[in-house]
Amino acid sequence: MSRDPRLGSTQAWWTNELAFTFLFFLNLLNYIDRGIIPGAAEEFSDFVAHSLGTSSPDLFVGLLQSAFIVGFSLAAIVFGHVIHYVAPFKMVGVGLVIWIIATALSGLAHHVASYYLLCIARMLSGVGEASFQCVAPPFILDLGGDSGGRWVAVFYTAIPLGTAIGYPWGALFAGSPWTWAGGFWIESFLMLPFAVTCFLLPFTWRPERAPIEEDGVRTDGDLKIAAKEASRDKNGTDSAEIQSLTRHDALLRHEQEVSVADAEAQFEARHMSLLREACVVLRRPVFLLNAFGYAANTGMMIGASTFSSKIMLDFGFFSSESSASSVFGIALSLAGLLGTPLGGVLVDRRHFHSEEAKLVFLLRQSTIFATLGCICSSLSCWIYQRELFLVFFVAGALLLFVCTASINMVTMLSVPPANRSFAIGLCTLIMHALGDVPSPIIVGAILDTLAPDCAADMKKDGKVSPECTAQVSQVRLTLFITCMWLLVAILCWVVGYVVARREYHRHHAAHRYLYLDCGSVEGEKMSRSGDRSSEVPGERNQPLLHRI
Repeated sequence: MSRDPRLGSTQAWWTNELAFTFLFFLNLLNYIDRGIIPGAAEEFSDFVAHSLGTSSPDLFVGLLQSAFIVGFSLAAIVFGHVIHYVAPFKMVGVGLVIWIIATALSGLAHHVASYYLLCIARMLSGVGEASFQCVAPPFILDLGGDSGGRWVAVFYTAIPLGTAIGYPWGALFAGSPWTWAGGFWIESFLMLPFAVTCFLLPFTWRPERAPIEEDGVRTDGDLKIAAKEASRDKNGTDSAEIQSLTRHDALLRHEQEVSVADAEAQFEARHMSLLREACVVLRRPVFLLNAFGYAANTGMMIGASTFSSKIMLDFGFFSSESSASSVFGIALSLAGLLGTPLGGVLVDRRHFHSEEAKLVFLLRQSTIFATLGCICSSLSCWIYQRELFLVFFVAGALLLFVCTASINMVTMLSVPPANRSFAIGLCTLIMHALGDVPSPIIVGAILDTLAPDCAADMKKDGKVSPECTAQVSQVRLTLFITCMWLLVAILCWVVGYVVARREYHRHHAAHRYLYLDCGSVEGEKMSRSGDRSSEVPGERNQPLLHRI
């Protein structure tokens, strides 16, 4: 694929594939960084106990992850708004410089034995990453064109892949003479060329900039010239052709009026306050419903995975926590690596005549796969054979990963192009606030209430206590309740689908009225001549009314 003129690249050698590869590996490094603390949880617990002198360090280790999420979520809102005033990739470059400083401080915290320095550094890491996560998804959606769904899905495949690398990365350095501080320092050096490149990227892309016409698409001026030539042709000029051109001219005038309205909205987006932009996005019901569904989906995944190794030990499937954690982590990573790109492939197999039609399809896809995932994961709760349990639970996770591309594309397509970066940030805030932040707390509280004897420490030989064995059914019920969290996501996406479909039909009806009002015999003309030169590429098999 050659460079895309809509993205404003000033260098012919910087192709779309090269730009996407750059962004993918940048995202991969971000998620490797996220996996260091969970991958070396024991060493970080020892560090906290030593630096704070506390006998319950796990709480403070959890606060490190919370600090990252708080920094990321709040900064995402700010960066999503600042993008209207600052060149996007320059902003990313600044964010990555913050990220480099933060990871270096994370390593330094080990040597000065300062928990508070580490906590501040992790919050700054979240701030730095937010600048990139607000720019990359809408840019990739434009970059991919007709393959946008596949490109967005592959981009988000860096999440399970980076996490799968990050866990052993943290464990490897924690057990080496470099300690886990070395893992952070090496990340700083690896990120340095990415930060420098962001300041040199030749793209002048902005989210509010409307795409120009593609090559081969007839413009308003082209049609006017063609109409004049047709009127001067005295040798067999068909009146149907003139009527067809007249109709096209009227339709393009209508589209230009819509474009002018969009341009005014985009201009306003560049001059509105952060609060006003938040109101613009929050007034979109599809955006809100999708964000709530995303939060419920994430809450189920994080809540279940947080206690996965303990639950499988209580089930008697494994004899040690390390083996349970390793098997489950590998299986979940494979599910993400397979399911995430699959979701994008399914989107790109369809050709859509409008963003409204694509939005309807994406919400339907999320609903279907979330329902199937809920069924598989819920059934796994009542399976007593280890291998079969893993098959059903991981199959459910794979089906939920298929929704990743759809969820993020709905977030962007449900708002005006000028507000898509801000929508990504706001959706992230909602997802964290209602999803992965409270879910481990809620699941832990349910587990402690239903199976209090399983909250006690394991015996030294690694076997489950008899009291906990007697409460295994309550542990299974806890996991089942966690899986039922998906019902909230399914409900949100079903309602979102209904709302989006109604908006689609309303938009479609307006265009049909225009079609009938203009009048045309193009259908008969095309059927006689077989001429399809005026068709939009990729829509050859779509009915004429559906292409408007």
